Amino acid sequence: MALSLRSNTGSRNGTGCWTCPVHSCLARQGTEASVAAWLEVLAPRVAVMPGSPPLFRAGARLQSIYCVRGGCLKTWVVGAEGKERIHGFYLPGDLIGLDALWNARTASTATAVVASQVCVVPVERLKSAVGREPEISLRIAEQTSRQLAMALALSADLTAEQRLAAFLVQMAARLEARNGVFKLPMTRRDVGAYLRLAEETVSRLFGAFEQNGLLRCVDKAVQILDAQRLTALAEPGLERRQRAGARSPAVA
Repeated sequence: MALSLRSNTGSRNGTGCWTCPVHSCLARQGTEASVAAWLEVLAPRVAVMPGSPPLFRAGARLQSIYCVRGGCLKTWVVGAEGKERIHGFYLPGDLIGLDALWNARTASTATAVVASQVCVVPVERLKSAVGREPEISLRIAEQTSRQLAMALALSADLTAEQRLAAFLVQMAARLEARNGVFKLPMTRRDVGAYLRLAEETVSRLFGAFEQNGLLRCVDKAVQILDAQRLTALAEPGLERRQRAGARSPAVA
């Protein structure tokens, strides 16, 4: 039985779950008991802006995980060469901080890519809810599995063209492209830091894809013109993702 969000904790604790447009959140999935338990866990949501202090820094003790309500965030570290290396992009419905649950220490820094909102999930409350409602643990495990599958797919020995093609196919699905059109929230520099490619390489590949009739770009807006050919180019990465059982892109 679905839980009515207008009458539950989500409308009383400041999270505003009953007005939330994100339907993939745990507040919209599962049994009535598990949804109610999840809503009791949530603390009021907070805004996160580009350039503002991070949600957490690499090496910090994990106090909360976060569910993205709007916008886009990224997790990153500084590599040995002194450059930012992005571990993942997080879109509405994604949970941030799952990789730190096992030892309570964050492996990366989390900041906003664009103006964003996150719902706060204090770890101690989460542990209590998981003990009462095992289905919450199952939902978290599903998200962790999808993130791991994506990491394995994009960490493989792919060409630069395959990496970018796989990324665009996946983002089109995640951002629910209409008529092949979607807007990337991140810059090409960020895309390069995520795919382990130079920004110049990313820009060159976008130009080559346009010249070959695969897509059209206007600023951050992308229109896929030939989905079949783009998917075929991306297929090595997508095949690995399918074998791993992933359903959405998140982390590399």
